[in-house]
Amino acid sequence: MRCLIRSHPLFCQINNDDFELVLDKAKHLELQSHATIYSEGEACQRFFLVVEGAVKLFMLAEDGSERVVGNAIPLQAIGEHEIFTAEQTYHHFAETTTPTRLIAFSSVMYLSILQKNNLSAFSFLNYLAEKRSSHFSEIETVTTGSARQRVLSYLKMICKNKSEHPDGFTEVKLPIPKYQIASYLGMKPETFSRVLSDLKESKIIITNKREIVIINPSLLDQSR
Repeated sequence: MRCLIRSHPLFCQINNDDFELVLDKAKHLELQSHATIYSEGEACQRFFLVVEGAVKLFMLAEDGSERVVGNAIPLQAIGEHEIFTAEQTYHHFAETTTPTRLIAFSSVMYLSILQKNNLSAFSFLNYLAEKRSSHFSEIETVTTGSARQRVLSYLKMICKNKSEHPDGFTEVKLPIPKYQIASYLGMKPETFSRVLSDLKESKIIITNKREIVIINPSLLDQSR
């Protein structure tokens, strides 16, 4: 666990003494499905690193319906950029979608480390810039791409940190239910299911509920 945290972009440039302080104040959380991690408008006292499981990020519309704005899977952080906002409050809700393990870090302590360590601060800025660029790329796909392009881009995204099987395929588990992925991709659940069926008929994927085997990951780019 120590090596996992140390290798993450948020902590790799922190000196050893400060890193020990971060670990000393960190809290390990083990949550069941549908547990709220934080709520929109809540004071951002901690940010989190997902170790196992999956987290749904969403906002509530005026009619009370959910609008999924993202999801987090192992080795991804949530709630980290809010510590730099003027309000220092969370801008969305975070809820587990499966049994999930997280590590919660003190926002105040992390800010104090960045303030006294320029290398750590620049490393954090680089991390935010890359995450922002990735986020805008996702937004562009969701708002301008066809339904097929959106689904292909999403599958490619969740494959990013998965190792390829010697036979050439990649096996992934959808981190959140299909209807929530459809909401995130800006389409109806039946449209999402139809695209998956088309990809299955094209022998690009094999599906089994939330388990998906991508027969040849390179085809995700070639079949748009």
